[in-house]
Amino acid sequence: MNDRKTVGKRNRTALALLFLALAAVAVLLSLPAYRFTSSVYTKKSANTFVGDEKYQEVRAEVDAVAEEYRASGMEVSVSESVTERTNSKGETTSMVAFSVDNTFTRTGWSFLGAGIGSAWVLLGILLCLAMSAACAAAGTIGSIDEPYRELDGRSASFRSASYYLALIAMVLVPVFFMVNTVLMSRRVGLYIEGLLTDGKEALFSALDGFLFDGQGGEALEDMLDGLKFKNTGTVWLVLPCAGAMMAAGIQLRRGAIRHTVMRGVLYAFVIALCVFILYPYYVMLVTGFRSIAETNDSDFLHLFPVQWRFENLAHIIDRGVLRYLGNSLLIAGGATAIALLCGIPAAYAMARMCFKGKNIFLGFVIVSQMFSPVVLLIGISQLMSALHLYDSVVGLMFINAAFNQAFAIWLLRGTFVSISPEMEQAAKIDGCNTVGSLVRVLIPMAAPGIVTTLIFIFINAWNEYTISTVLISTATKRPITVGITQFSSFNMIEWQNLFAASLLATIPVVILFMCIEKHLTSGLTAGGVKG
Repeated sequence: MNDRKTVGKRNRTALALLFLALAAVAVLLSLPAYRFTSSVYTKKSANTFVGDEKYQEVRAEVDAVAEEYRASGMEVSVSESVTERTNSKGETTSMVAFSVDNTFTRTGWSFLGAGIGSAWVLLGILLCLAMSAACAAAGTIGSIDEPYRELDGRSASFRSASYYLALIAMVLVPVFFMVNTVLMSRRVGLYIEGLLTDGKEALFSALDGFLFDGQGGEALEDMLDGLKFKNTGTVWLVLPCAGAMMAAGIQLRRGAIRHTVMRGVLYAFVIALCVFILYPYYVMLVTGFRSIAETNDSDFLHLFPVQWRFENLAHIIDRGVLRYLGNSLLIAGGATAIALLCGIPAAYAMARMCFKGKNIFLGFVIVSQMFSPVVLLIGISQLMSALHLYDSVVGLMFINAAFNQAFAIWLLRGTFVSISPEMEQAAKIDGCNTVGSLVRVLIPMAAPGIVTTLIFIFINAWNEYTISTVLISTATKRPITVGITQFSSFNMIEWQNLFAASLLATIPVVILFMCIEKHLTSGLTAGGVKG
């Protein structure tokens, strides 16, 4: 009985908080949400210096116009700017520009009837919050004292919907400001500059009614051109109100706010991290299929191409990208095979054999990773020339294998150490020699570690750029990392072709990951446990 009273008291408090937050939202939307400043009158006076007689006359004229606007009830202010220049004769000329600016505010409720994009977002926020309150009330009818785990399906569904709707409203609040910024700062400017035409008349008509009460007339475009706006912060306060409603909904459904909120924060962090990581791939994907005009659009008006240009792929293939991909596959595949062929016996010796200088050799393996290819570039170039491997794919295979050899030995050594020596001893009892036990027993058991080493070596060789740039002079022997530089020059960067080629370059690595990902996790932890 006491538990039911406690639950009922908490639920009533949560319900009261929820409706109080909803009322606070209604009050906040009645306050000024945005402060706008628009130029209603401008006057320029050439060959005028501040303080001279002409300046005084023009200033008096502008002040008179400002007084007329004030008499009509408008809140206006006068501003001026001075531009001075020196002509070819060494004479200084000055021009003074006066502007009568009208400052006014709009509340959140006034956006609802504006007919612009942000009005629909705000309407969505209000509907979500109202439905959240309605669901919370419906979910507590006849069950306000019921323990959370004993709720029937209808009450549980309504209460869950309550905090989900509040969460959606929270997400929409920053969207409201983003839409306003894109609309009034970017899209209006593009319409005025003539870079965009579709939908101009409808948007300008809606803005005229919303901002200037339909009085813009022929001066509307000039008034919008000089429009400045700033949010007052009141709509941002809707965010904590929606958060309070969500917390109340969680209390009604779960009874444990802290645990649910912490889990929600964790999910939000994971989603934000995924968006941060995947965003470059999204840009690469959509840019690879855009037209030249869209790729040069610095305003990035469309999230996806207006028309998907799949002919970009055909264009880059005609310029030899498939040949470069083939070269990279040969180089990366050959370097991986050579590094593993040499690394597996060396790692086995480091893990199982005892000999003089073993620790020194292991130290040398680690130290060798400190040397950058750039430092050794001159020596590598001379060595490749002496071995007649300069400007050859085979030479790049050996170089990439050599630079990844130390990493392969160190990682594989940990894998072999993690395998019990009794396995090898049992194989020798069955008649295997050292090589036989290595091939038939240890290598299959070390497969996860070998796969991990393979993928790291392959990716390192696939992404190598510096040495390939120096050693390869024939265009047909270039790897993909060097080959795609043909789309970038001092005069122009062919973004659509560059990203389309980059998209193709990621496909082999993605396929490799898909084929061996089940071995990757276990391989990364191999050797991490001593036993």
